[in-house]
Amino acid sequence: MNMVDIRDTFLTERQYEVYIRRKRGETLTRIARSLGTSRSNICAIEKKAKMNIKKAFNTVKLIQSLEYPHRITIESGTDLYDIPGIIYRHADRAGIKIPLSGPSLLRLIEDRCMDRLKNRQVLAEIVIGINDSGEIEIL
Repeated sequence: MNMVDIRDTFLTERQYEVYIRRKRGETLTRIARSLGTSRSNICAIEKKAKMNIKKAFNTVKLIQSLEYPHRITIESGTDLYDIPGIIYRHADRAGIKIPLSGPSLLRLIEDRCMDRLKNRQVLAEIVIGINDSGEIEIL
């Protein structure tokens, strides 16, 4: 079940339906037949849905860049336990106090980046945003 009402998104109900069905592996032809339209129309609906999703994602990134102007890129191969020190050093250079302890930072990163971690190693780049109040966000 969706946690967000489709009316509060940039997608129409039809775009959402086509996008979800394509993500599940259905063919354009099968979707077109079940909805009583052409394959090319379904292709156009899917393309518009993807464009709207990309614009929404870029909007969020733009706002995050305003909300979290300090960014730290944690490269793949970094040891998880080195990340709090990296964050603290960056914040110190910017004159920002981070209100979280090292273990709290580790929990935050582990909780939000599970898919980019294996054991103690970062598998894929992690971008961390810090605002002037010391709040941390995974971007």
